[in-house]
Parts: sequence; C-alpha cells; structure tokens
Amino acid sequence: KTGISFHWDKDEDLRLAMGGSMYLHPHLSTVTYLTDIGAPTMVVSCRVNNFSGEYIASGDSTEGYVSWPRKGKHLSFDGRYLHAAPGDLMERGEFDKQCKIDASSIADDLELQKLKRRHRRVTFLVNVWLNYKPFNVDSFPETMIDKMSVQKESSQQPILFDSIEQSCMSRCGDSSVVIGRNRAAAGNDEKSHVNQDFTWPIGMGGCGSNERIRMTMPLYAIRNEKKQGGNVHIEWAHDSSGVAILKDEENQLSAVEPETKSAITCKRQKIES
Repeated sequence: KTGISFHWDKDEDLRLAMGGSMYLHPHLSTVTYLTDIGAPTMVVSCRVNNFSGEYIASGDSTEGYVSWPRKGKHLSFDGRYLHAAPGDLMERGEFDKQCKIDASSIADDLELQKLKRRHRRVTFLVNVWLNYKPFNVDSFPETMIDKMSVQKESSQQPILFDSIEQSCMSRCGDSSVVIGRNRAAAGNDEKSHVNQDFTWPIGMGGCGSNERIRMTMPLYAIRNEKKQGGNVHIEWAHDSSGVAILKDEENQLSAVEPETKSAITCKRQKIES
C-alpha cells in the first residue's frame, strides 16, 4: 500500500447512527513516524459542518501542510482538517525502491519476513479527544499488554532524543510556497516554481464515490524536502483556483472562490455496511 485516501478523522459510529451527516472530530490528530519510508502526510484546511456535512468556506485562502516521514518525527494538526498520504507525491518507483531489501545473505524465512516488515511505511496514529469518548471505543485490555512485542535486539535502538540538536525540529527541513498572488513560490530556481495539478478521491467515509479534490501542487518543492524528511507549508490564494472539489455524478467543479464556496451543500452519504 503506497498511500492513504483523503478523509476526516471523526466518530464514525456516531456519524452512521445519525444518518451519515454528523461529523464529530478529535481535538487533535497526530502522526508519529516509525520509519523513513513511504508517502508524505498531507493536511489541508478543508472543513465540514459538524451537523450537516456541508463544506465550510475557509476565508481568503486555503492552507496545506506536507510532512515527509522520518523516524521519530511527530506531527500534530487540527482534528477537523482533511488529510491523506498521497502516494503519487513520491517519485515514480521510489516506494518500491524503499521497500527493497537484500535477502541474499538471509537463509531463515522468519528473519526474512521480519526484515520485510521493517521496510514499509509504519506510523503510530493517536487522536486526542477532550471531554468525549467516541462510540464503541474501549480501553486497550490489560491482558493483551504482555502479548505485545518488546525490544529484544541490541540493533534496535529506541526512538529517544536527549537534546534539541538531535530532534527532528533541528534536522528536518522546512519551506513555504504560495500559489496565486503572482504565482510566488519557494526557491530561486525555475524548477521550484513549477506546479502540477492532481486529482484525488475523497474516500474512507467521504461524500460518496464520485467526490474528489483537485489541487495545484508545488511538486518540485515537495520532493525537494523528501531526503531530509522535511515539511512544506502551502497556501492557495483564492484567486489561483488551486483547490477545488469535484462532486456529484457530473463531476462538475465546486467553486473555490469565497462567494461561491459557501454555497456548496454536498452532504455526506451514509456508508452501507
């Protein structure tokens, strides 16, 4: 699996119980990367009304944040925001290269399987809910704690940072890009100003199978941060038409301009079990 579809974190059982249009989000959504492998996390300031599932106009611009995996790195963001891990932000064939291992010196099948498991995108996801517990969610049973794997091999180092110099805050790169407003972009070379349009489905409990999000992405700037597990902050000015929703059977563009974006009334459909 190379990526994760766009979705909102929410109390899914409550949403279904209320007919598919109630969206109760966590206070914070968090991602902790346990490997350097795979697609980046992408967060976009696209929100929906809690009680109707309708889109909420975001003001003068739409913001996004792209975070590349780096072992030990921690990302937290507003739990109301749309997010995903789009695999096609990576170079073609890069994910397969990352997962490839040299098995020539490994004779034991169990050791080989263990090595393969460590060469994949692994994240620890935690949602923070304040003064609320989602429906049908229970505490992890104490009887299962001793069944969890433990660190046995000396080669497996714990993910600990003793000083700010060792933290990802110091080691990971960071850049900003503005799309629109004279097409400003990060960097001084021509490549950094090249943008590319992508269209992704909104799945995992979205607005039906035909709803998609189209975004203009500063692909070079994003990929340029990959090596050091960096981050890219993106701002789409509304005069750029850089973010749009494709919805309904006709796949027509939902407007992204402020005066028309507020008119979007696409309600989330109930997912039949």
